[in-house]
Parts: sequence; structure tokens; C-alpha cells
Amino acid sequence: MRTFIVKASKAHTAPDFKLNDLPGTSGRIDLLCRVLNSAFLLSHGFRKNVRVWLSLYGPPNPPKAIRFEGQKMRPKTLNPDELSTAKLIIRALKAAENLREPSKEVEVLPGIYVSNMTFEDIVRRTLKGSALYYLHEEGKPIAGVSFPPNVAFVLGDHEGLSREDEVFLSGIAQKISVGKKSYLASHVVAYVNIFLDSLTPQP
Repeated sequence: MRTFIVKASKAHTAPDFKLNDLPGTSGRIDLLCRVLNSAFLLSHGFRKNVRVWLSLYGPPNPPKAIRFEGQKMRPKTLNPDELSTAKLIIRALKAAENLREPSKEVEVLPGIYVSNMTFEDIVRRTLKGSALYYLHEEGKPIAGVSFPPNVAFVLGDHEGLSREDEVFLSGIAQKISVGKKSYLASHVVAYVNIFLDSLTPQP
């Protein structure tokens, strides 16, 4: 299983943004839509071995956590266009409006869940079954890492992770890099998927 955890520090935690202006009104939920597409979609297929956590910390009610499970999602739920993907996030945020318990998850659609879990909650839960890696320009080159079957990758949005987040991850996540430049989060996710594909013997 491949898990991607994306912390979005400005992404709105209520469905109060405009679909026709995602970059300007949503705290860059458009970026998260592209991450989801890069994580799950192939040219003529859908990755079942992927899980994505979106950890939203923008206004007005942070945090919100949206979990996408490739093994349980219907492939046609997620499409290449950002608009339909943003509508899935809106649906999840609407389902979370009455949530009070931090750890309770609500299933929005098959394989899509929403909760009030914190970024730390998500990481601790993930650590129970996966080796954890923090994607950062200053990390060890990905080509030099020996990956186990179950892996999880943490990355930030366009602003990156905070110093507090990095302190939390130190000691529990190995810092690795796909290159010395700062790449788009969706490109990093696509690269990691392609790299891990190359390590798997093809039939």
C-alpha cells in the first residue's frame, strides 16, 4: 500500500469557496485536486494500491481530514478534471459540518471518508502499518532508499510544512527527496508513483 499525506495549511475547511475560482477562494484546493489525480489516475486505469489523506487547516473550522481509499473507491468517482474532484471535497466538507468527535469518520461515498482528525492523528495512525517518509528537497535521494511494501509519504502544499510539523516528524519519518528543486506537490506524487512502479517486476 502507498499512502500520501498532504497537509494544506490554507485549504478551506468549509464549502464556502467558488468552483469557478478555486485558486483564489479555496486556499488552493485546486492543488489538492491535482494531487488526487496524480495519486490515483493512470492513462487507462485506476490505482487501487493507493491511499491519500488530505489534512486541511484553513478557515473556518480546522482541522478536517479527508481520506481516499483506492481499494474501496469506485474508479469512475474520480475524474481527471479539477472541477468534479473539487465537488467531491465539497461533499466531504458538507458531511463534516455536524461532526464533533475528533476521531469519528463519516463515509461520504464508497472509499471517501471525512473527520476532524489532526495532522498528528493521521501520521500516528499511518505509522501503525507503514514506513514513513517526509518528501523534502534536502532529503536523501529517493533512488538510494530501500522501500518496504507498505510506505507512506508526507508532503506539504505550496507553502510546505511548518517548523512545528517538521519537529513532530523528526525521528519518525526519513527525509527523502525527488530532486533539489521545489516541485509542484502533484508532480512529486506522480514521480513517486512512477518510481515505485519501476521497482515492481512487470508480468
